[in-house]
Amino acid sequence: MTLSRLSIVTAIAVMALMGSGRAETAGWTDVPQGWSDAQRVAWWTASQGSRLIPQAWLDALEQPDSTAMFLDPAYIASFRYLPNPTSGWTSPDRNCPYDPAIPLGFTVDCQSDANLSNSKLRWKAKQGENEPWVGMNCSACHTAELTYKSTRLRVDGAPTLADFQSFMEALNKALGQIADPRDPGKFNRFANRVLGLSASAEDTGLLITALAQLNKWNSDLAKLNNPGGLRYGFGRLDAIGNIFNKVALIANPADVAHQNANPSDAPVSYPFLWNVPQLNKVEWNGSAPNIDLNDIRAGAMVRNTGEVVGVFADIAIRNKPGFAQGYTSSIDLPNLVKMETQLTSLQPPAWPAVLPAIDKGLADTGSGLFKSQCASCHSVPSSRANLAEKYTVTLQPVMAGPDPANTDMWMACNAILDWANTGLFKGNATQFVNQTTFGATSNSFTLTGNAALGALLDRKLDLASAAFQGLFGFSQGLPLPSKKIFQAGLSPKQVRAAACKAYKEDDPANPKMVYKGRPLQGIWATAPYLHNGSVANLRELLLPPAQRKTAFALGTREFDPVDVGFSTDPAAPGNTFQFRTKDANGVAIDGNSNAGHDYNNAGLKEADIRALIEYMKTL
Repeated sequence: MTLSRLSIVTAIAVMALMGSGRAETAGWTDVPQGWSDAQRVAWWTASQGSRLIPQAWLDALEQPDSTAMFLDPAYIASFRYLPNPTSGWTSPDRNCPYDPAIPLGFTVDCQSDANLSNSKLRWKAKQGENEPWVGMNCSACHTAELTYKSTRLRVDGAPTLADFQSFMEALNKALGQIADPRDPGKFNRFANRVLGLSASAEDTGLLITALAQLNKWNSDLAKLNNPGGLRYGFGRLDAIGNIFNKVALIANPADVAHQNANPSDAPVSYPFLWNVPQLNKVEWNGSAPNIDLNDIRAGAMVRNTGEVVGVFADIAIRNKPGFAQGYTSSIDLPNLVKMETQLTSLQPPAWPAVLPAIDKGLADTGSGLFKSQCASCHSVPSSRANLAEKYTVTLQPVMAGPDPANTDMWMACNAILDWANTGLFKGNATQFVNQTTFGATSNSFTLTGNAALGALLDRKLDLASAAFQGLFGFSQGLPLPSKKIFQAGLSPKQVRAAACKAYKEDDPANPKMVYKGRPLQGIWATAPYLHNGSVANLRELLLPPAQRKTAFALGTREFDPVDVGFSTDPAAPGNTFQFRTKDANGVAIDGNSNAGHDYNNAGLKEADIRALIEYMKTL
């Protein structure tokens, strides 16, 4: 297909979405948020340079323990990834045909792999260096769909319900079974689809070798991430843990057996993205500053680059590259810049007209309650349309410790304590422009920041060194707390809990473990709640923690406009996962505590709760 024909197909696809003047595609209705339909299509499909699996392999892949195809829509829907509405879409940046069979937010990347590392696979003779790979972009994790009766509502920038953990386990298992000699039929079917029925012995051998390489990489990463028996379920992911371990694998790709594994056991709710460019700090623990320098959103670029590293970017670490060289990577910086720029125009979603009308009188009563009890942590923006307004987030100290009655601390704790052997990073300047170099080990936060900056510098992004300084102040060089924590008989998890509690006791005036409070515009579309998604709806959030449900059904898209959240009715379609704060023996599950956010909740009467909920619908 020629470039001109591709452009025509792209234009037709976008025009089809725009035909009625509003996006109402594939049976859903979009909640207006200030984006054109062309912008929304670009948001769903633009490659960030993520490379998870060759496109030809994914198209040929069968489900684990089955001959049914992996990309079967019903199977993909079981992980709650959304179907992609576009067809004929082509990335204008890479002249790369888009595959409508892959889910929304899964993208195709066709860049040259000449200077890449783990994704530079060769599975057929005379294979070119621009073989398409499937990866992910922001929209895979930050696009929501809610249903109310017969209406489907699509909200951009809202948290997905996807179960990333189960999806990756299924993908790895499916790839692993292809290479299992006990089932040659599965490999033969896969090879016939990838190589054709008349493939040579040479091509078959190349495919076997390439498959083994990808399986090893995925297996090594899964071992580092292993959260034990913790299940994330729908709508949660330990993104920080996954990013940290990806960097740890990049640092020691040939010696993962001797790399420190940081269990990805602190899943959090996917944050909503509107207002993000307006905040001074992002991430649940406020660890990423939004630094602007000469109209360049330096903080956002480093943050987004780190995100792409975590979701399957290919990056090769050079030894002592210097400020002018950096690290070779697959990251698509131009598209990152476009997506971040587009995000600045994303408006918070207003309560849709299809939902029951807001009670204005009750909302007015709730407004007064919110201003007196909530606004000190959650700023009230002047208007939904004012996207230039800036907000300083409130950083609330985590009540650290193993006591399950406290706010779940594990995301904030792991961000401080995770560390890795530096491997290929050893000897490199930690901030590229400073004299401090990496020794044999480093905290994971600094390694990740270094990897992100190195990838940006390789693309010759014009960032002054001053912009880097704030990106490493969060956890670089944190000393061990003075309190003795390595006591006999403690499990690794208990040691980490004691360490985090000790950090708080060492410096109570400057706590290292915090969670942020931010404006709550569009909060109605972002269930489940709390940083770890442990509270089903807004009503539960306003109850005293002891009165909140310790278990609820999760997975349906059916919206509850009264309590505001997804329906917890076990009979609701899709409610196949049981979220629990305690195990079968009544023991609190680390990472799942729903005990946070108690600010005199017991002082709220039911009428107060209803008024607050009604007001929050208006935000």
